[in-house]
Amino acid sequence: MTKIATKKYRLAITVSLIVGIFFVSCYPLSTGAIKWRIHWDKDLLASKKAFLKDTVFVTEKQPNIILIVADDLGLNDVSCYGNSKVQTPNIDALAKEGVRCTQGYVSSPICAPSRCGILTGRYQQRCGFETQQMEFYPTNLIEYLTGKYMSQRDSSWVVVTKPHYPREWEIAKQGIPPTEITLAELLKKYNYRTGIVGKWHLGNNPDVNIPNKRGFDYQYGCYGPFTLYAEKEVQEDIVNYKRASFEAKYQWQMARKDDAMIYENNKKIKHEKQYLTDAIRDKSILYIERNKNRPFFLYIPFTAPHEPYQAQLDLYSEEYEVVNDKGKAVYNAIIRSMDNAIGAIVQKLKELEIEDNTMIVFLSDNGPATYTKVATGEPLKGGKLTEFQGGIRVPFIFKWKNHFPENTIYDKSVCALDIFTTVAALCSIDLPTDRVYDGVNLIPYLSRQNEGTPHEKLFWRADHVHAIVKGDYKLIYSSRDKWAELYNLKTDEGEKNNLYLLMPEKVKELNDDLLEWEKTLPAKPMWPRIMDHRFMIDGKEYLFPS
Repeated sequence: MTKIATKKYRLAITVSLIVGIFFVSCYPLSTGAIKWRIHWDKDLLASKKAFLKDTVFVTEKQPNIILIVADDLGLNDVSCYGNSKVQTPNIDALAKEGVRCTQGYVSSPICAPSRCGILTGRYQQRCGFETQQMEFYPTNLIEYLTGKYMSQRDSSWVVVTKPHYPREWEIAKQGIPPTEITLAELLKKYNYRTGIVGKWHLGNNPDVNIPNKRGFDYQYGCYGPFTLYAEKEVQEDIVNYKRASFEAKYQWQMARKDDAMIYENNKKIKHEKQYLTDAIRDKSILYIERNKNRPFFLYIPFTAPHEPYQAQLDLYSEEYEVVNDKGKAVYNAIIRSMDNAIGAIVQKLKELEIEDNTMIVFLSDNGPATYTKVATGEPLKGGKLTEFQGGIRVPFIFKWKNHFPENTIYDKSVCALDIFTTVAALCSIDLPTDRVYDGVNLIPYLSRQNEGTPHEKLFWRADHVHAIVKGDYKLIYSSRDKWAELYNLKTDEGEKNNLYLLMPEKVKELNDDLLEWEKTLPAKPMWPRIMDHRFMIDGKEYLFPS
């Protein structure tokens, strides 16, 4: 064979290999069309529609309800919970005029599932909302490998191997299922005006699960997990702090496009000139003014202090003098902005003389995003995404003048699931009997009429990570990665001393309780997760689902 023929032969082989690799790479991944087909319970949906069909008109004066949810705010990001670096006088005032819960838990350490629990009063796993919903899944090997490389190249995100993904028409069903009764839908049945001002993050299908389809008369904010605080990256009065990780870059690139767009009653706002926290403040105040003469429910899910980090210059400058660190100064300034907004909202209630007839609840959806390196869960272990205390214990305050005692500390376990059932009891609402409610009516506990414990046990599950708190003890383990830890939270709040090998009987007791709870849940989540996040905590590596 001549040299020319040899070269042609080698070229032909090379080209064939390239073409073959290309076609293999473009071959569709297993979509798991059957495995991940999303079904809604038709019977439960029908019973929900029947329950909500008729409006109930109550003759006596109904109390207003304001539910304020911070985004990724840590327990110790609030000064009344121990933060000495940033002051939150208005949140502190809520605590001084109400009840500050020191053992307040959320049902998930991740934004969206936690919000599902808050608005339904049910463990979100009961409707398959176990992890974050995803708007995009790779459809072929090229997309999968590209996504895997991009996410793992410069961050701690780990893409799930051997993926099985739903089809595109199934992805549109992700979010809070139509079978669930939201707090807005419940109160609307009882003749409340209902509004949401802020972040939704429970689905963006306009026919199924955007706020206006889930009981809210009025909506302002974003549908997705985040958006910019200020429209443009460069403004004279805005200080930006950008991290180099994959998810941070994506957030800045997204800006205010797609589900990061600002909407008002499902109409796009092309240019929101205000700093978003201030806009949320003003829209909330306007809503209160317009509905002051009738009972209203106002849900205020702030985007603060979630990424992407943007702060107002004046507050940033004040904070920088304290911490001498740009990232932390921006983060603290975002919290300060939210605190100022909360103060203005409460002041409006006082001016309108409706404060006495308004119950205010304040909490965070989960712990701080410690992976950003600007937030910390200390002295608690872990943060957002983890079922350690730093991820699931949050600031939690109730204020209801002349009903709850003022300047009171409540040190028994309460859960965000309790908000739904507490509001229902407050409004004398009989809940439907076709579903399990996991929340407890906290009114007799917070008012000191009942000295018992609202929750004997609390549970968590996200894919392979499971956890239970029962009394003083907490068990947490990964069924996939085969690690397990037991802590006495009364003596070891920071989860430093693992008692797993020392107390096998307690481990068995808690694990049996956890397994019994899991038997009441659906067999699998409604949709698959894409990633884990790798954490190094106290010198040990953990992978937690996102």
